[in-house]
Amino acid sequence: MVAGQEPPIPPNDPQQESGELIDPKTGKRVPTRDMREEFARISAAEGRDPEAERAFVESKFGMIRTHPTLSEAEKKAAIADLEETLKRDT
Repeated sequence: MVAGQEPPIPPNDPQQESGELIDPKTGKRVPTRDMREEFARISAAEGRDPEAERAFVESKFGMIRTHPTLSEAEKKAAIADLEETLKRDT
């Protein structure tokens, strides 16, 4: 298994049907709530950090360039896709 990759969900997993998160150790429901509005409010209050954004994007290019299973053609295509997305979003 690749680091960060989630194991497949068994077909009889109640989490898959209900949308609830289940703690695999206890089998009990994990309480959750939608935090998108709170994060949006915090992000707006803090403002953007261009240097942090640049470092984040550069890290994505680095991940693509050093990915152990992508071919050179796949890396080139992924980098082109990322560059195109960045052009549209700026």
